[in-house]
Amino acid sequence: MTSALPTGFSPLPFNPARGLPQQVRVTANGRALAVVLVAMTGDIVGTLTLDRTRVVVDGTAELAPRDASGEEGVRAGLTARPPDTAGSAGVRPYLVVLDGGQVIGSAPVVVGRPMAFGTSQAAGLVIEVLVTEFRLTAGALVEPGDVGSRIVAGFREAGAGGPPPRPAVPREGNVHDLLV
Repeated sequence: MTSALPTGFSPLPFNPARGLPQQVRVTANGRALAVVLVAMTGDIVGTLTLDRTRVVVDGTAELAPRDASGEEGVRAGLTARPPDTAGSAGVRPYLVVLDGGQVIGSAPVVVGRPMAFGTSQAAGLVIEVLVTEFRLTAGALVEPGDVGSRIVAGFREAGAGGPPPRPAVPREGNVHDLLV
């Protein structure tokens, strides 16, 4: 499966053959940022013993349509067998964004959903990161090498597209009046 970035997103040149963690530098809204891709595993010993080409994270599962919706879908999701993972806690990739060495945000990788990162209430959102394809093999967690991993990700400056960001601070007045 090959996936392309939507219009307005610039590629983040992650190279899975370099292994994880890895960092790429970008400029957004006049700031020099670092976007770091890391992966955490609940069973490092188990990960070290896996075949290097075994897929431990496959983002296509997140994009697959669900068989049921509504109450039935919730019940099916809660009673389903856990996915086959590398260890008891599996492997979970995260994106961490740094501005001048300070973490301005982190989030688990969710394929197909833009993730917004910002610094403070005053500065607002700085960057949006979108991962359109994510396939991670055990070898990428252990050592550099081309073992079948694939990462397609991009970024855009916050406010460059999509819905406008919501205010970071609550409005003045009674919060219940805002519900009407």
